Amino acid sequence: MAVDHQPTFSRTSLNILILVCIVLILIFGQSQQSSTEMAIPEPPKLNVTDWISDSQAQIWFSPKVSNTIAIEVHYLAGFAFNHEPFDAGASHLLVSLLNQEASIKKLPIQFQLSVDFIEVSITLSSDPLRMSEQIKAAQQLLYHPQLKQTWLDKAKLHIATPLDEMWQRTFEGHPYQGPKIGTQASLSSIHRAQLQAFHKQYLHPQNAYAAISGNITLDTAKVIMERLLPKRSTPAASQIEIASAQAQNQIEHNLALIVLDGSFEQANILAKQMMTLCYLNEIHPRNINVLNGRINNVLVIEQWQNFRQAMDLTPNSDIIRQAKRQCIKSAFDKTKNAQTLSRFLVWLNRYHLPSHFLHLQFGAIDQWQLKDWQSIKHDWLQTSD
Repeated sequence: MAVDHQPTFSRTSLNILILVCIVLILIFGQSQQSSTEMAIPEPPKLNVTDWISDSQAQIWFSPKVSNTIAIEVHYLAGFAFNHEPFDAGASHLLVSLLNQEASIKKLPIQFQLSVDFIEVSITLSSDPLRMSEQIKAAQQLLYHPQLKQTWLDKAKLHIATPLDEMWQRTFEGHPYQGPKIGTQASLSSIHRAQLQAFHKQYLHPQNAYAAISGNITLDTAKVIMERLLPKRSTPAASQIEIASAQAQNQIEHNLALIVLDGSFEQANILAKQMMTLCYLNEIHPRNINVLNGRINNVLVIEQWQNFRQAMDLTPNSDIIRQAKRQCIKSAFDKTKNAQTLSRFLVWLNRYHLPSHFLHLQFGAIDQWQLKDWQSIKHDWLQTSD
């Protein structure tokens, strides 16, 4: 009778086999763990149209299903332009008074101030009659604000923050220095006539970058924007060129200002920087803010010592993949409704970025690896304590 022959292994052979299996598991497991690759979805598809209005405003439009119409108008009138004959703080006071009037009249308009721009956000009703009334009121505020003396007197309260003071030291001797809200002396010297002159020259359609989004056609968008931003009879302020700043990073009281070289002229580099910022937010969440400028971007980092410790940790592939996912989510969020889409479009418009920037950004996310973090860390995050 035939008997099956079962192979036998010595204890030494079995030990060697087990050891080989363990080594293979470690090798392939580590290879999988160290990979930063992941499936990247297609970026949102945008149907963008741009044109120059009769008043010479630069306008972008993209339709979006929405119950309201969102408009952004960003004037090249930020505090970097508060130079002779205007005093430091002119932009700050103008924004304060415009918000005051909008609030009193209950208009759906908000004004914000940044280093380069006075930013105007407008929300219009989709009801034709109500929309027409809102456009008329918004245009009146943009072109003929009251700028009451009593409002101006109350707005001249000077409260500087540690960030304001650090910012001034960072950009000392450069137009970006500001100060953003002026000084007590400069605010005191600003009178109503000076503020009116600044408004006429700088809140001018020739200095405006705009965007509109909503459940409307291109023809309707053009009618709205032409009514909102008609020609002005007065001339616009000349757009001066501001040179890149030779700025110094500042660290004080565990707060850091890190100046990044301007990169809006190179969309690919900007897209890579944005992915790097997503990674930074993963290793140091909720304590990093980016202040955009046409010349230089600035990282504002709170809890600097903790951040430096996080930087020195060995990069983790899981964290990189999570950063990529968050970067993708943030990109999709920019197009989720009319308000966020109009904000994104005006950001592209004012920095002269291509309408297909999201494709470049998703490509940068896909290709970003550990070596990119090491390079960026060396180039623009190394600074003394």
